[in-house]
Amino acid sequence: MGAVAAAVAVADAHGVRCDKPVVLRQAWHVLVHLWPSPVVARVTSGAPGVDPADVERELSVATHAIRAGAPVVRPSDLLPPGPHRLDGHTIVFWHYLVEAGKVDPVAAGRGLRMIHDSLADYEGELPRAGRASEVRAMLAPIAPSRDTELLCELAARELPVGQALHGDAHLFNCIQTTTGPIWHDLETACHGPREYDLAALVLSDRSGDSEPEARTAADAYGQCDEDLLEQALPVYASWVAASFMVAVARRPDAAPALERQLQFLRRFRG
Repeated sequence: MGAVAAAVAVADAHGVRCDKPVVLRQAWHVLVHLWPSPVVARVTSGAPGVDPADVERELSVATHAIRAGAPVVRPSDLLPPGPHRLDGHTIVFWHYLVEAGKVDPVAAGRGLRMIHDSLADYEGELPRAGRASEVRAMLAPIAPSRDTELLCELAARELPVGQALHGDAHLFNCIQTTTGPIWHDLETACHGPREYDLAALVLSDRSGDSEPEARTAADAYGQCDEDLLEQALPVYASWVAASFMVAVARRPDAAPALERQLQFLRRFRG
């Protein structure tokens, strides 16, 4: 049974209607809107180097943040959110977010600060920022090269001990709703300094694609350690580049974006 069919089957068993499953995203895991119900399922994909436990950690981290009033997506209340297991898949159900215009970058930056504050006392086990073991696993099937070696080396660079983080906090993972921006996709939550999330926020802008909204969001976030942000940039970017390197095989259109990322990272070669 495929990921989408597994999500529909579990939802149906709990009385949640789905006339047409709509795949919203298929990358680390599969994200499915169970239309017309306001429910989204995140289902393990089995992609190389991706930890199936990510979908369970996301639920734990988001639930903790929500208790403190942080602006993160809520687990579904139309059925037990999970984790559910069926035919080798792990499934968690979330509230479907309805987009209401462009993201307000000021509110998004302040919201990210709220998320960090809410997770400061989170004690669950999380991967280290950089996810070096996942980068190595993702790149293992790819022929070794100077670039693959560089990505593994950068991902393994140690950052100071920090706290629970979103893990992939760029504005694409933030949706403007009628109540304000809501951060989602905490599947790559990790443990590290807050500047690691800020590196995700500003990476595209720093690596050559002008993103004034990201700069505005970072300014609204408030004080941070600029030196530590510079250290975190290549660590986060190496994980992103590794995922693009894997994706290029099925998405050749991603090749230009990968090359831009590699050009940015080559300047950090020791």
